[in-house]
Amino acid sequence: MGYRNLRYYVGGMADWTEAGAVIDRMDAPALAVPVKSLGRLGTSRQLSWLEKFVNLSLGKLVGIWLGTILVFGLIYWLAGIGMGWGLQAGNSAVKTDWGGLWTAIYFSFVTALSIGYGDVVPTGGLRIFAIVEGAAGLMIFGCVISKLLSRHQEELTEEIHRTTFEDRLDRVRTNLHLVFSDLGSVQQLQVEQGVLPDLVMRRLESTVRVFRGELQAVHDLLYRTQIMPDEETMQSLLANLVICLQGLIEINGLLPNERAPALSAGLRSVSHLANDICGECVPREYAQELKESMDQIRELARKVA
Repeated sequence: MGYRNLRYYVGGMADWTEAGAVIDRMDAPALAVPVKSLGRLGTSRQLSWLEKFVNLSLGKLVGIWLGTILVFGLIYWLAGIGMGWGLQAGNSAVKTDWGGLWTAIYFSFVTALSIGYGDVVPTGGLRIFAIVEGAAGLMIFGCVISKLLSRHQEELTEEIHRTTFEDRLDRVRTNLHLVFSDLGSVQQLQVEQGVLPDLVMRRLESTVRVFRGELQAVHDLLYRTQIMPDEETMQSLLANLVICLQGLIEINGLLPNERAPALSAGLRSVSHLANDICGECVPREYAQELKESMDQIRELARKVA
């Protein structure tokens, strides 16, 4: 930043300034960014024709592959009629009748699949067309196979994500139940003993931290619309939040005014997160029961800290 002799100075910038020490500030040079580069950053990259072709649906790719085979088969047949090149089966030329058309389509399939039986071969300039068809058929068929494999992988990935997501929801529900159980135990000790020992206070701090983490998880579910459980599951999570907040408020009213800094910070964080949960705040439209639960959570949040 241009400051001198700061490496061995243990004080802060306020002490450095009060001591009358010199501070040199150097303006950072502007970065020269070509206009062309800015244009590439500001706009999305244009896809090449090959990328656009690969991104076609599976049905379109199969249709293009079959259409290519039929078109080349027709070319082989018409070339035998108009140019005399034709196809050759064994030692005799393939006739230019309907039987010859089926033979041309058969040869086109064999060429596109790169099977190469050798029973039918092209003659003359048709050899170039056969090479072009072989390359095009391999490319299109490869795209079809790749699309089938990628679809299977996407299904497996979605299944893994769904299972992981459900496991995470189960952990949130379990942890909220444990939080409520811990809060009830602390409240009972408070009623019985009046003053909570340090060990119990540390347990309460840990419980508040766990509750803060699960509250953050529910907060993310409400604000990240790309991952969304069903409304019944969401209602269960919100109901657990309400119960835990009510228990936390009851304990908070029994605690002394002087509390550990970690506990006070945890309560403020819980209050801040819960205050963001309301029926009109979240980006998605929910059922009326869910909105009422969210509004209740926001009301309880104001009493926590």
